[in-house]
Amino acid sequence: MTIILEEGYQTYLGKLLPSLRQQVENLTWVITGLECWGKFSPLIETWQSQSYNSEPYYSVVAGKTFYETFVGQNLQVVWGIFCGIAGNVPAIPFEEVPYADGNRRIWTEPEEFQLAASEIEIIAFDSTFTLLKVRDERLGRQFLEVFSKGRIVQSPDDMLKSY
Repeated sequence: MTIILEEGYQTYLGKLLPSLRQQVENLTWVITGLECWGKFSPLIETWQSQSYNSEPYYSVVAGKTFYETFVGQNLQVVWGIFCGIAGNVPAIPFEEVPYADGNRRIWTEPEEFQLAASEIEIIAFDSTFTLLKVRDERLGRQFLEVFSKGRIVQSPDDMLKSY
């Protein structure tokens, strides 16, 4: 299930993650393409600096660390891909590292996960919208109870309704 958020705190993970806390903390997170605005911790600076190199680097972060780093912070994610994976994260080949900026698949294949092993993916796109992808539809419905302005995306046409 893919949900798009276009209104409110759509790219402020500190506002979104509490509705998914248990699942977020139980996964290992691959973070890539990160660019943030606001005052942030040295840890986020490390994750962000790895995203500015010429090759697509990524960080692997424990779920509890990911959650605690963003929640309670007034930090906007301009760009970023966050892939929650159960268990250990295998090495990701260069050509398979997830990215948002310039990735046509976000628009043409909105239900596809960027990493096959992902249980949850959060894509912050140019501080304009956030996509939440979940394999567990019940989790998606639970999220929509909190963020009722979100909408389910099922096709490329659904992605472009607002644009």
